Parts: sequence; structure tokens; C-alpha cells
Amino acid sequence: MRNVFWCSILSMALLGGTACKKSAEEKAENQFEKAQEDVKDQREDLRDQQKDVKDEQKDVMKEQRDVAEEQSDLAKANQNLSAARVEYSNAVKARMTKLDARINELEARADAKSKETAADLRERRNELSAKLDKIGDQADASWEGFKADTDAKMDQLERDVDANFH
Repeated sequence: MRNVFWCSILSMALLGGTACKKSAEEKAENQFEKAQEDVKDQREDLRDQQKDVKDEQKDVMKEQRDVAEEQSDLAKANQNLSAARVEYSNAVKARMTKLDARINELEARADAKSKETAADLRERRNELSAKLDKIGDQADASWEGFKADTDAKMDQLERDVDANFH
């Protein structure tokens, strides 16, 4: 009976040792499989991030093209504004030349009232001319206001000159 007892204990010890080995091997295998899954997940995350980076690069390139187009449009608008300023300045100078001739006519009259009126009109004309000399200083945003104010003053001056000839 003692032998049976000792054989049973020895058998249990051997089985227990094998079970521990199996358990350790299973744990190692499970850890290895988990590590493989983690690597796989990280690869997928990396691919997703690389795709996101590519998408962002495409967006940046598109925005850079848009900025370049807008800068080109702005340059064209500035050129158009410069041309409009020159054209407007030339048109106003032509009106001024006609106005000068009319003021000179008024000034050539013999009466003192005509000479006084001509002097007053010439002073207003010179003020308007001085304002036109600053045409290049006008900001783009205030250009329309500058033009409207100049046209209104020019129109009034022309009406006042014409009123002295009737």
C-alpha cells in the first residue's frame, strides 16, 4: 500500500509538472499571438495615418493652387485699377482743359465782376487739381468714393462756369 501511495504521489507530481509546462507554453503562445495581433493593428493604424497624411498633402497642394490663383486675380485687379486711374485722370484733365478755356474767356471780359468770378472759379479749379495730383495715394477701398467726390466737384464747377455765360 505504501508503494501505491508513493506511486500515486509520483504520478501526480509528474502530471503536475507537465501541466505547469503546458500552461507556461500556452501562456507564451498566447502572448506571441497577442503580440502578432498588436503588430497587425499597429500596421493598420500606420496605413491609416499614411493615408491621412497623403490626403492632407493633397488638401495643402489644392489650397496652394487656390492661393496662387487668388494672387494672380489680385495682380490683375491691381493692374485694372491702375489702368482705370490713368484713364480717369486723363478724362478729368481733358475736362480741366475745357474748364480752363472757359475761365480764361470769363477772365478776358472787361468788367470787374467777371474777373472776380474768374479768380474764384480758378481757385476752386486749382483745389480740385491739387486733389487729383493725389490720385495715386488713394487706397483701393476708397477709390470709388474719391471718384464720386471728384466728379461731383467737377460737375458743380462746370455748372458754375456755364452759369456765368448765360
